[in-house]
Amino acid sequence: MKKFTLVLAVLILSGFIGFQIFSASIRKSLASLENAAINMNNIADGVYSGHSELGPVSVDVEVHVTNHKLSKVDLIRHDCGLGRPAEAITEKMVEQNTFDVDAVSGATVSSEVIKNAVNKALRQVEIK
Repeated sequence: MKKFTLVLAVLILSGFIGFQIFSASIRKSLASLENAAINMNNIADGVYSGHSELGPVSVDVEVHVTNHKLSKVDLIRHDCGLGRPAEAITEKMVEQNTFDVDAVSGATVSSEVIKNAVNKALRQVEIK
């Protein structure tokens, strides 16, 4: 019984340490996502595509712009594991007319990757 308890304790500790290392790696990778400031007055009407990925999260978006405002953000693909709640962020973007909205709690990685994909879509067409 003592042997079983010891093995179980070692497995739990190993899992905890592994999770901490993985979390630190993801946090560092999140910091590497580059988002440029976007002036919506410089974005012409149209539909623009963007892609971003980080670790297991991969996103493709179509960003609709009408009269220099975000009119719709479509998630074409969102491979996310447990990050499905982050999809609500697209509605916030349209309401606030910016990609730079608060992340969804509990789905931070997916939120940040979606924001980055929208930023990339707008960045490629911004007239400076």
